[in-house]
Amino acid sequence: MSSEGVGDGAGVNLDLSLRFFSELTGVSDLRHGQFGVGNFFLPNDPASHAEAEQVIEQALRAQGFTILLSRDVPVNNDAIRPAAIKYQLPIRQWVFRSDSERKTHEALMAIESVAYTRPELLGLYPLSLSTRTQVLKGRLNSDEVVPYFSDLSDPRMEVHSMFFHTRFSTNTAPNATMAQPFRLMAHNGELNTDKKNRLSENAIARARNRAIIRPVGQSDSCRLDQTLQSRVLEDDLDLVTAVVAMMPPAWENDTTLSPRVTAMLEYFSLYEEKNDGPAALIFGDGNIIGARLDRLGLRPLRTVETAEYLGVMSEAGQIYFEPDSVLERGRIEAGGMRYYDHSEGRSYNTVEALEMLAARHDYPAMLAQARVNIADLPHVPPAGQGSPARYDGDLDRHQRYVAYSLNQESFKFLMDPMLATGQEKISAMGYGAAINALSNQEGGVAKYFSQRFAQVTNPPLDSIREADGMTLRVALGAKPNSGAQPAPQIVVPSPILTHLDMLKIREQGRTPVRRFGMRYRVDLTDAVSNAERIVRAIDDLCDAVEEFARETGGIAVISDRHVSSERAAMPLIIVISAINQRLIEEGLRLRVSLIAESGQLCSSHHVAAVLGFGASAVYPLAVQMRAEEKYGPDVDDAVNAFKHFAKAAEKSLMKTMGRVGLCTVESYIGGEFFEPNYLDTSDPVLRKYFPNVVSPVAGVGFSTLAAAVADWHARALAVTGEKDVPLLGLFKERAEGAGHSYGTTAVRGFVDMTEESISFGDEARPENPDMADPTYLRLLPLHQLEGAFGLDDEAYRNNSFDELPTRAIDSFDITPGYRNFVRAMNSERTRRPAALRDVLALPADVNFVRTADEFRREMGQFARLGNNDFQVRGLSCQQTDDVFVLRLAHSPERLAALASSLRTRFGREITHHEIVGDELRITATGQAADYLAQIRTAPESIPLSSVQPASEITPTLTSGAMSHGALVAPAHEAVAHGTNLVGGLSNCGEGGEHISRYGTIRGSRIKQFASGRFGVWAGYLADPMLQELEIKIGQGAKPGEGGQLPAPKVTVQIAAARGGTPGVELVSPPPHHDTYSIEDLAQLIHDCKAARVRVIVKLVSSEGIGTIAVGVAKAGADVINVAGNTGGTGAAAVTSLKYAGRSAEIGVAEVHQALCANGIRQKVVLRCSGAHQTASDVVKSALLGADSFEFGTTALMMLKCVMAKNCNIKCPAG
Repeated sequence: MSSEGVGDGAGVNLDLSLRFFSELTGVSDLRHGQFGVGNFFLPNDPASHAEAEQVIEQALRAQGFTILLSRDVPVNNDAIRPAAIKYQLPIRQWVFRSDSERKTHEALMAIESVAYTRPELLGLYPLSLSTRTQVLKGRLNSDEVVPYFSDLSDPRMEVHSMFFHTRFSTNTAPNATMAQPFRLMAHNGELNTDKKNRLSENAIARARNRAIIRPVGQSDSCRLDQTLQSRVLEDDLDLVTAVVAMMPPAWENDTTLSPRVTAMLEYFSLYEEKNDGPAALIFGDGNIIGARLDRLGLRPLRTVETAEYLGVMSEAGQIYFEPDSVLERGRIEAGGMRYYDHSEGRSYNTVEALEMLAARHDYPAMLAQARVNIADLPHVPPAGQGSPARYDGDLDRHQRYVAYSLNQESFKFLMDPMLATGQEKISAMGYGAAINALSNQEGGVAKYFSQRFAQVTNPPLDSIREADGMTLRVALGAKPNSGAQPAPQIVVPSPILTHLDMLKIREQGRTPVRRFGMRYRVDLTDAVSNAERIVRAIDDLCDAVEEFARETGGIAVISDRHVSSERAAMPLIIVISAINQRLIEEGLRLRVSLIAESGQLCSSHHVAAVLGFGASAVYPLAVQMRAEEKYGPDVDDAVNAFKHFAKAAEKSLMKTMGRVGLCTVESYIGGEFFEPNYLDTSDPVLRKYFPNVVSPVAGVGFSTLAAAVADWHARALAVTGEKDVPLLGLFKERAEGAGHSYGTTAVRGFVDMTEESISFGDEARPENPDMADPTYLRLLPLHQLEGAFGLDDEAYRNNSFDELPTRAIDSFDITPGYRNFVRAMNSERTRRPAALRDVLALPADVNFVRTADEFRREMGQFARLGNNDFQVRGLSCQQTDDVFVLRLAHSPERLAALASSLRTRFGREITHHEIVGDELRITATGQAADYLAQIRTAPESIPLSSVQPASEITPTLTSGAMSHGALVAPAHEAVAHGTNLVGGLSNCGEGGEHISRYGTIRGSRIKQFASGRFGVWAGYLADPMLQELEIKIGQGAKPGEGGQLPAPKVTVQIAAARGGTPGVELVSPPPHHDTYSIEDLAQLIHDCKAARVRVIVKLVSSEGIGTIAVGVAKAGADVINVAGNTGGTGAAAVTSLKYAGRSAEIGVAEVHQALCANGIRQKVVLRCSGAHQTASDVVKSALLGADSFEFGTTALMMLKCVMAKNCNIKCPAG
């Protein structure tokens, strides 16, 4: 509910009461199935009500229906909170004669086509329009539904089935229209496939010359209901079949299913789009009422049956039945169902339902005609196989690598470890290279898309331990009933194909296959011409694939195999997305499967991105080339190396699917489960090819991507051997490469600070010259140490290892080492910015600027492109048409220097200027006018004495959550001790700490609840030092993944702290296995508060994090911690470090704005975990909305971490 106690939404779906509506209408001859009821929210604008009513009545009369009654559904406002009254929408009800549910549905479609498209009717929404059921709902709490709707308390309201739902709004804002139930179902959970489902449904609709019209702000549950209606009322499926086909069980690995049930489910999979994700589904149409659970059982459904009732609920005991009346209590299993058929008067369980459905058709025979397994295709003899790397161009191997935008790190960090070991390379700390908007060194497009991940509203999946419920199986070819030429689909066990797989697909003669070249004639001299050529080549390729789809359909192989000196490879991801969108637009998407045969596929992320934007399978050509180069000439060795890569890529793909909570790769394919990583999707070309991807901060446009293609092709032509393949310094910094957040400059600066001499003040420094000898103290006996230091009692208290008193903190001195560090970092960030905040400038100050050069430097610190305004202290600017009047706050005689600097900067765009008194009047055009129009006067600075004292600031600073396991015990303790010393909050990370530290300054004030619950026990929560408990939902370095402490690292000490066994690995799964929903999180927060401390929920910056954070705040969190994608870790795959998550700055700003918009900003503390290094980093995070600031990697740097990124192997610094 909201901060005012207003419910997010609740309602009921019930069958039509014959007695109630007969008496209500005064029509005595009404019969079931011969009348219908429609309930509607009317438009937001009362002036449009009459027009809306006319639209509804015209649609009903157009179907030949006679309207019997129109009324407002009576409500009781005394039953709800006064604050909730303004959020309720009146319901207008029509009762009419109708003997056809199909015609009633057609009337509903006609009403929606008008209601959802005409702006003046915004808010017109049909709750239900049916001859069988009606829906009543609003912005209510669960206990308000029955007393609020007076009809529900009317004794004449006699029904035989009803289902109820109350909503906890998380992924969409609370809205009465999105309250549940909907027309055929209610859903608890979140459909991870929702985006893919929408895209596929649009493709299906276009193939049938239809259009799907959706209400504004439609939730995933509402979309599922709309699809279910379409399958039942437009495609002639019965309700149970539709539910099973749309939400199938995990049949792929289930050996307990009968052959005919397996055949039925596999046949459904060839054409039916799966709705995957946590789902407890209740469905009903007035005759059937039932419940179904998702394939992994990620939501609870409890059942109870009596002689009179079949009840299903999310929690046992929600509905009370006398114990003596209960015949059976139970639960619905993963992928299971239970339903009751009123016409038959009996209920069905999962096995009975599936066997009944499978007996209706000869599914084994239908399946045999519709698909063939690739293993059953004829074997291609060795004589016909040829060379896997056959090539017809004029480039050598290393030139081809570079032409595919590969660099040396593509080999060292991505391909080579996978080829050698069958595993991705593991690294540590974080990926701190410059964001894409600040560096264009790396080629390709994959880096501009970050993998999305599930958090809070739905769980990520453990792809290793839940593998039985997951599958990489893909069916290639035109789908049944797509309109293409009849041909079987070719089923492959994995979307990563081998050379032999490609040959089998090419040589088989039943399913049409056509190859399309993905090359264009490159222009290395004219960037504009080159970009135009790429666009033209992509459109021509789309035309060719479209023609193939219209003619026959089947499998289209998109290949850049034969790149040459004159023909460059087109950017793969853009090409695949462009073809995918074209086929959808033309209604041909179901007729073609795309296979990407490309040298640009060099990592598991590249594979995932290409699949995500529409390819059904891939053949990584450069991997095959590398395998032959490193493991040839023995063909078997090269084949085995490629299999190693495929194994590693498949494991990573499963992890990527699990990260967003998906079980099947076919649900992942074409789902676009990515968010743009500083890619300007508003660019007209990119908007055309990626219409469903929206960037929050823009970034690189298509012209930059096109220039990169030409640049890398030009580099390829200059390559003479492997030594010429570019080395960019992406994972390990290079002097001439892009900037790194924790690069050499930062490491050197931190080391210098750790080596500063510790001074207790001049008065405490002994006069003995021998003190210059660093070994002097060890020669002193104990009784002389006090004299050597010369500390009195007060000095001892201020300089001991206890927490510093307020006075000591407030009287701190900035050390020379820190000043040098800041100067060096500012210089490095100006030269090679790495993070978004590096280009966020604090206000310019011209109060003390004198010369034109000084004005130019001070006011030129802002990047004109991408800024909404420029804050300048000491300068005001007022505009009248094209004339700008500038005034300086002090010393107006400096106006001439200001004018000179602007003339130098903008040249002829300043057409006139003159100084009149204390004003500079400028007439400007173009960029000069845009710049001047964006100048805003910044507030004047305030004296330091008015600033919050340091002792009030340090409690807002926390150390990062770093476990004892990732860190050795002394380092772990040192971080806690140092943080506590200055009044900050130390965080122990997962696994806790030794009990001897409890209640001492060496103990952690923040303790973590992670998914493994390691180290959590009663004493953990009773530690006197404890101030906050952190529930870790995600980790910035590897969001959507779990963690694992290898067996060798589980020492006796660590095992004791974590409650484990020495020498036995400790695994933290990706999800909290008791936290699969926002409701579960609310319960966990409630339980944590039993420790009488604040509760933190740690999230990772991602698309939609603002709405998620609002849900977390409503769930009771006291602190929301937003982590960025540069976070450190003890071990993670390099693709996770580089390609998942997004900048903390974007997440913090989004969360802050969302909390403000919902009126709950003051309810929570917003903490930012974003690689803070300097005071200005903290200030910028604060300006974006943060209240508290985390230092993780920086704390380690002050312990002399050298950023070797070998934490998973051995720390060179100890």
